[in-house]
Amino acid sequence: MSPLRALGVALALILAPATQADEPALRVAVLKFGTVNWLTDAIRTHGLDAAEGFTLETVELAGRDGATIAFQAGSADLIVADWLWALNRRAAGEDVRFFPYSRALGALMAAPEAGVASVCDLRGKPVGVVGGAQDKSWLIYQALAARDCGFDLAAETETLFGAPPLMSRQLQIGAAAAVSTYWHYAARLRAAGAEEVIDVEGALAALGVAPAPPLVGFVWDAARTDPAMIARLDRAVRAAGALMLESDAEWERLRPLMRAGSDAEFAALRDAYRAGIIVASWTEADTEAARATYETLRAAGGEAFERSGGAFDAAAFPAPTGE
Repeated sequence: MSPLRALGVALALILAPATQADEPALRVAVLKFGTVNWLTDAIRTHGLDAAEGFTLETVELAGRDGATIAFQAGSADLIVADWLWALNRRAAGEDVRFFPYSRALGALMAAPEAGVASVCDLRGKPVGVVGGAQDKSWLIYQALAARDCGFDLAAETETLFGAPPLMSRQLQIGAAAAVSTYWHYAARLRAAGAEEVIDVEGALAALGVAPAPPLVGFVWDAARTDPAMIARLDRAVRAAGALMLESDAEWERLRPLMRAGSDAEFAALRDAYRAGIIVASWTEADTEAARATYETLRAAGGEAFERSGGAFDAAAFPAPTGE
């Protein structure tokens, strides 16, 4: 075992809480300050896992690499990831599956004074991008710019890559005219006065993919985890989602976890999360929307995307339950 993998296993063992002897456990690797913690906290606080006959454990890790290592080493049963990562692992021979917990997607945010009303206005401007050159949101905006504006967005902007807080700061100090960022950072920027140019859902709709499929969820390994346990988790997730959709008091309870710097930021985060809560089961239309999104990403990302991902595989997604 490599030193890095050994470290991930050791951290997972140290951080994992004790399990009640009479209930099976599901361990999910999470980032310490990730938004999924709002969901897992609601599940555990209200006993929604116990109601389904299992104990939900979180293995908190400092970075995505640590979470990935914990999952692949078997120290966690699930990891929060997008389905593109699941396709990548399936291409490597792993029987991993994906199920979503949120439809929240990223957005392109601009400073009010930057004069950016659409992706066409980004030409020649500095643009911050979270997630790297192959980030799915950035590729989708490139596809939209190529079709509607007639130029290569990556080639004709001054692109700045970096972590979400750094890109938010670049927008706020005027070093970037716009930033492509994750949904919760977009919410924080919105509360601070930035303007949304377009979000990923809107960009996909403009490209003919509507409704947009969920991109982020839980990834699990069918070779290690009983699908019946995943079904229990899915029901607990939906119960927590219903509570978070309806109860303002629940959000007040969760507020310390959200690290909101103001009432406006708290409200923006709450409302953005609520907008992404999934209330319906996965359908064949979701699978086809995921397929269309994949093809959009493949066309925009070219060989680099194909090298980093795997072929589209409908078996990675939940079995459709009807329209």
